[in-house]
Amino acid sequence: MTDPLESLAATPRAQRVDNVRAMLWMTMAAGCIVSMSAMLKHLTQELPVAVVFFFRMALAVPLVLPWVMRGGIGILATKRLGFHFVRGTVGALSMWCWVFAVKFLALATFTAISFTRPLWMPLVAWLVLRERMGARRGALILLGFAGVLVVARPALEFDAAVLVALLGGAVSSITMVQVKQLTLTEPSARIVFYFSVFGTLYAFPFAAVDWVTPSLLQFGWLAFSALAAAAGQYAIARAATIGEAPAIAPMDFVQLPIPAIAGLVIFSEMPDLPTFAGAGIIFVATLAIAREERRRRAPSLL
Repeated sequence: MTDPLESLAATPRAQRVDNVRAMLWMTMAAGCIVSMSAMLKHLTQELPVAVVFFFRMALAVPLVLPWVMRGGIGILATKRLGFHFVRGTVGALSMWCWVFAVKFLALATFTAISFTRPLWMPLVAWLVLRERMGARRGALILLGFAGVLVVARPALEFDAAVLVALLGGAVSSITMVQVKQLTLTEPSARIVFYFSVFGTLYAFPFAAVDWVTPSLLQFGWLAFSALAAAAGQYAIARAATIGEAPAIAPMDFVQLPIPAIAGLVIFSEMPDLPTFAGAGIIFVATLAIAREERRRRAPSLL
């Protein structure tokens, strides 16, 4: 049976062969995402989550406009506006989960749990696309989530924040497939622009209910977080355009040492061995799943 995720991720051969450059784009994206997470954690200590989420989305719109104008206003013309709307809906939910979870979890713990995104992709294919799971993939997924238990257990933090972070990983895995689908016909700037616009529209009603006007300093941090987020989204879109998902997904793990240091220096969060051990388990499971997916898609030599 053909893997449904294979057809979703299919790109012309000229785009698929440059996995090394795609991995560099993902490394850049990881740095941007860690920076954004640290700024969001700082801001959610002072502002409501809904307000931070709204500005995170709204401030991304003017930041992506230079990319749009460089390609001309015609770059926004699309026959897939409905798909952008769905991508914006799913992506906005994923981002809200990020903002909520990072407020309550240690930065390193949050980052380790966010690594579960690749683990959800085979589950999405099994539950939604009815793809055959297989005993090997099922065992690797269970191993990965065992790593989550190791990460969360030291502080007994399996509360709402951990569950929301896991939901964010699950939803994010869907967005990764959606981005791959969009890159078949849509340029990166268009993908980021519509995601930011739809995300802002979704966030506004919630922010209006719990509104607090940010100070000038807080607005500056919000702007920097939006800049880091837009750069990260663009880098992910570029990586998805020229690389294969199994090759680029493990690059997320370059994030872990950075938030551990940032959490210690900025938020006085002492990193512990179980967090790194659990993240290592998740990493091994994710890497094995990626290799399994590549092996399954490789043409038979017989």
